[in-house]
Amino acid sequence: MEKSNLTYQLIEGRPSAKLLEEILEVYISVFEDYKLEFFKNRIHEKEDVVIALCYDNTKLVAFKIGYRYNDTTLYSWVGGVLPSHRRLGIAQELASMQHTFAKEQGYKKLRTKSMNRFKPMMILNLKNGFDITKVYTNDIGQTKVIFEKDL
Repeated sequence: MEKSNLTYQLIEGRPSAKLLEEILEVYISVFEDYKLEFFKNRIHEKEDVVIALCYDNTKLVAFKIGYRYNDTTLYSWVGGVLPSHRRLGIAQELASMQHTFAKEQGYKKLRTKSMNRFKPMMILNLKNGFDITKVYTNDIGQTKVIFEKDL
């Protein structure tokens, strides 16, 4: 797989129905424990949604979604890269796009969560200047790691 066919796009606001279907297709391919209704509800209930996208020609191969956590913080909620397109720097590019957007919009901080089983995402967060600020166990027994980064 070569990078030359990759293009990137940033969308502000909720996605169209067509784009949401494309995102859900990638989401299902990336996460074995996906929850479609939760995903759809969250993307429609949050404010100031921003979506970074990567296409290989016209096929969506990766996404990264964030939204306003509070007046000073953008929450980087969920993202994924199709297995066929990993290790090409796509996740890094999407993260950079989101961080630049957050800074341009006047946010002072980025916040995200991950779990130990998503080691590549945890490493990406640390490489991008995030600090681990909290570790907790949620209601269903998952250990969550909160990362924050000042912009």
